[in-house]
Amino acid sequence: MNELTTHIWWPTLIWFTDMLDEEKLVLKDMKKYILDMKKNDTIGVIKSNNGGWQSQTYLEWPEQFELFSNKLDENIKICSEQMGLPELKLNNFWCNINTFGDYNKLHNHHHSILSGTFYVDVPDKNMGKINFVRADDIEYYLPELDNYNSINGEIASYTPESGRLIMFPSWVKHSVDGCRSKKNRIGISFNYGV
Repeated sequence: MNELTTHIWWPTLIWFTDMLDEEKLVLKDMKKYILDMKKNDTIGVIKSNNGGWQSQTYLEWPEQFELFSNKLDENIKICSEQMGLPELKLNNFWCNINTFGDYNKLHNHHHSILSGTFYVDVPDKNMGKINFVRADDIEYYLPELDNYNSINGEIASYTPESGRLIMFPSWVKHSVDGCRSKKNRIGISFNYGV
């Protein structure tokens, strides 16, 4: 036999990066802006969130988010190029505040190509990981394994940290674990499309 050839089809890419310490100086102003948004709209909206507060959606970044939005645009461009996509632009964004017991149900983001979340303030550990679920709709069997990886695993989880950016294809189903802290986890979610 010839040498075995391996093809990889339909991979799910998830990107993440953390702000540099000097960039994190803007997080205080971003946090204040989001808390002020909540003061002006205490009810917010309910979509995939169970508990917590979610803002209305917005189409343009406020000036308080300028450093973040510029860095995000740079990273979206890199992700788009890696996937062979055309230039993408912001579709919308919204802000989230979760505290003890608040979580997000399994969902994806329709009418967009790339989505993500940015953690503005994560003051405690165990404030709810974001979980990505593999997309195969078929049932399969694997024996119990000592190590799960990107081929045989069913879920990929990422821990929130202040200044962390996570991006993913909008069609990937994801959820957020319940927050186990009485402090606020503050973040921004966004969608990009053509």
